Amino acid sequence: MKIIFTVIFFLFLSIGNSQELKTFELLPPKSNEHKDLSFLKDELKGKQIVMIGEQTHMYGNIFEMKARVIEYLHKELGFTTIAMESSMYDIWKTNKNGFNPKDFNNAIWGTWSSTSEFQRLVNYIDENKLKVIGFDSQVNNTSQFIEDFFDYCDNQKITIKLDEDDMGIIIEGILENVTVEEEDIPYKTYEKELKRIIKQIEKLENNNLNYNWTQFTKSLLACSQDAYYNKKEILTTDLGNKNHNIRDQQMADNLLSYIHRNPGEKVICWADNIHIIKDNSSIKKPIASDFVSMGSYIHQELKEKAYSLATIHANDSLLDLGTNKWHLTPIKSNSFENELKSLKKPFLFVSSNQEAMRSTKYTRLLNFIDFTKARLDQLHDGYIFLQKASLPKRETVSDSLVQFSGQVDVDKKIDPTKVGEKVLLKGQLLDKESNLPIPFATLILKKEEIYRVADENGFYELPVKNSLINSSEVTISSIGYETKTVLLQDLKSHFYIKPKFEKLEEVVVTGYLSPKTVLKKAISKRKLNHPTEPFNFHRYGNVLINKNDTTELDLEVITKDYDDGYLSPFIITQRVEQIKWNKNIKPEGYKYSSQFFAYRQNAIRYANILHKRKYKKFKLNFEKSDHPDDYGQYIISFETERNKWNYTNRNYPTKYSGRVYIDKASFAIVKVVENWETTLDSDEIEKYFKRYKDYKDIVRTTIKEENICYYSDVLNDGKFYATRYFNRSYNETLNKENKRENSVVEMDSYLYDFEIKNVEEIEFEYREKEQTVLNRVSYDKNFWDSFSIQNSI
Repeated sequence: MKIIFTVIFFLFLSIGNSQELKTFELLPPKSNEHKDLSFLKDELKGKQIVMIGEQTHMYGNIFEMKARVIEYLHKELGFTTIAMESSMYDIWKTNKNGFNPKDFNNAIWGTWSSTSEFQRLVNYIDENKLKVIGFDSQVNNTSQFIEDFFDYCDNQKITIKLDEDDMGIIIEGILENVTVEEEDIPYKTYEKELKRIIKQIEKLENNNLNYNWTQFTKSLLACSQDAYYNKKEILTTDLGNKNHNIRDQQMADNLLSYIHRNPGEKVICWADNIHIIKDNSSIKKPIASDFVSMGSYIHQELKEKAYSLATIHANDSLLDLGTNKWHLTPIKSNSFENELKSLKKPFLFVSSNQEAMRSTKYTRLLNFIDFTKARLDQLHDGYIFLQKASLPKRETVSDSLVQFSGQVDVDKKIDPTKVGEKVLLKGQLLDKESNLPIPFATLILKKEEIYRVADENGFYELPVKNSLINSSEVTISSIGYETKTVLLQDLKSHFYIKPKFEKLEEVVVTGYLSPKTVLKKAISKRKLNHPTEPFNFHRYGNVLINKNDTTELDLEVITKDYDDGYLSPFIITQRVEQIKWNKNIKPEGYKYSSQFFAYRQNAIRYANILHKRKYKKFKLNFEKSDHPDDYGQYIISFETERNKWNYTNRNYPTKYSGRVYIDKASFAIVKVVENWETTLDSDEIEKYFKRYKDYKDIVRTTIKEENICYYSDVLNDGKFYATRYFNRSYNETLNKENKRENSVVEMDSYLYDFEIKNVEEIEFEYREKEQTVLNRVSYDKNFWDSFSIQNSI
């Protein structure tokens, strides 16, 4: 009996020992040592591709740990190619001119390039001349891709059987906004044409150029199918879902096709944990169980030559970048993360090739918060664990500023309605010639800090103190009308405003040019008439933010800016040089110049009315103005009934209209006025603003925005530079308790001291964030006492 108990004891002891989790302790991510990673020589023996994942694309020390592992794989195991989960096209494009850090950072997704920790890998690639490729089906520089796509087809004598402009519009909508534009070409016709083009390319000589464009076009097809067929949002917290299947399959095809063409290369793949799952058959949770990852395709084909290495952490809280608030994410007591956390080691490696990993465990690998049961040895071949994943070194500034517009004038005196300590002036704004209402006109009492916008029928309400009626003035404006400034006591219940412009018949203007031909010529001459090379300028910016008739911020700031040229996809970067706080009642809210000047300000770069294809889809008219400043210019008014981002650059329905002013002699664009007018009800708010906490109880909102750009030949070199950007945004809301609130943001920028010779490149704020910090300089009284914007411009 004693012998039997002894045998049983040692049997249990043996089983216990065989199931004890074996780990390797790692050095911190910042370490430049690699000796702790020597176990990888045996772990990765015979591997051609190592896929290194990460959880949620948001932790800096995970990026750095991955970079350290890559250094070891290169130095000790001979891996020389880095495959990034970023656009295959964009990285190929940058490689044509040779690798350099700036172009590489611009080609990949900002979630990495905007962090200092990731720059460790960038610098290592640069110093060691490693090869870098992309494998993502998505595209970063959409406009350049479209041009290159059509040029490639033309050069290879592949005839496009659809209208190229209409096809280009569809491609842009898919790649920019994951939406399919079917107004001009049905999707099925477009998809059929893409498939035909792919077959045509596959018949060409099997060289690198044709190979790459085969994959780019197949990737475009995958993005198109994803946008069209996956219309319904899948409501699950899991990061892996059916909507990603098309993308994952194409990413796998991009990687595998590259490996087959380069069988001697050893590849490191940088991706998300979700994409490198090798087998999810142990997952039983609906939707997640149906997800087919890129990694599963790669493992099926390469088998033992592929290795999947995931990174996980035990954070018990999560930062919501949208609201900048922390949320609890407690660790499940019987989870894999808790098991590793209990070892009290900051950094660990765990191989799946051990008995203790062959049972199902709860894990957050598929999720930010929720735990899923799965066989971890099947999901990934190995794991790097961090007790605490830290946010990257950057400041994420979310620009939630809304844009708004102009000013107008009024007729029969108003009988004020008393409301508490104030009186309410009610009236309607009407067109003096047509007697029709003027919707969304702007009414401003600047000194009193009161801003209002009329509704869609021209009705307005102004709440003012009774004592102001005899002394205060209101400025009323609306696009296409004269601006009027009148005393409040002279307001009429019906106030008539004269139109500023007169529509003209095309033949009266030129005899042969139509608005479309004039606009087409101006757009085609942008490279000739406007700067396309990098330059510097100084900006005087005045920012005003008013909420519920109280000015929160009145700021004057001088920055030195860097512009890469008006056709570049990269935004203007800047450095704060002088500051003047006239008023700031929320100093914690306004910290960076980029909060104000990083919007889509330059119409030549961003406005869809100046898009080489989309302008044809707008309703265009010549107009006449009697203002002396407008002499010698074609004035073209525009509006569109196409109510999507692809045309309005707004993710909600809005009326988009405006005017383009074009110099008659050179066809340079000298002024662009854009106007957005919107009223949304509760159902539309729920649909378009459900992720915005400020709209939680809102049942109605009115949004009016105006953006004006002025251009002139300030250097006398034939190039028309932007000399002023004006932007005003107004938002009025009504909540469930019938409470009204309003806000206005007004940003006025004057640009001067242009420099085109000794150009200083100013880094993008994420990597040099101190450049845009408003308080990086102190108020200089001597400077501001002597400064005059009129003398500077």
